[in-house]
Amino acid sequence: MEKTKGKSKKWFILLILLLLGAAVAAGWFLLNRNQMDDTSKYWFDKMAKDGTLEGKSARELQGMLDGIVQEGMFNISMNVEPVFENGKSEGSLGIENIKENRYYCRVILKLDKDGSVLYQSDGLKPGQYIDKIKLDQELPAGEYECTAEVLATDPESLDDIGQVNVKVKIKVLNG
Repeated sequence: MEKTKGKSKKWFILLILLLLGAAVAAGWFLLNRNQMDDTSKYWFDKMAKDGTLEGKSARELQGMLDGIVQEGMFNISMNVEPVFENGKSEGSLGIENIKENRYYCRVILKLDKDGSVLYQSDGLKPGQYIDKIKLDQELPAGEYECTAEVLATDPESLDDIGQVNVKVKIKVLNG
């Protein structure tokens, strides 16, 4: 009977340790996952900064686009000819969701030749921008025709309500 008590005690301790491990893992997951904005369930990009891009010129940021979406105008500014020193370096895509907008947005940059995703932002609130980005795949030196899909999202329902495609030409200077 002593042996049975000892085995039961070992199984009970093992079960307690497993439950404790699961609780620690669950706590770590909850503390380390992406945080949501306090006012919504929309994920915002960690690289987004409040304000307006500095040093904009007509030549550098000629990608202003206007698209009419549900219940109003949606404006975003973007550099349509970003330059990257090499395939691993940062370049200025200069995405700006202007503060006068009423919609959130995010951008998906795709390579035209095969549709592969080169970059995808998380959400930007009105009045936020992302200047420098790194591409998700390393490109050799050259010029690349791309399309930036700009998705407008209603801040209350979090439904995508419109999309505008912007032609972008990426230049990678060195291989």
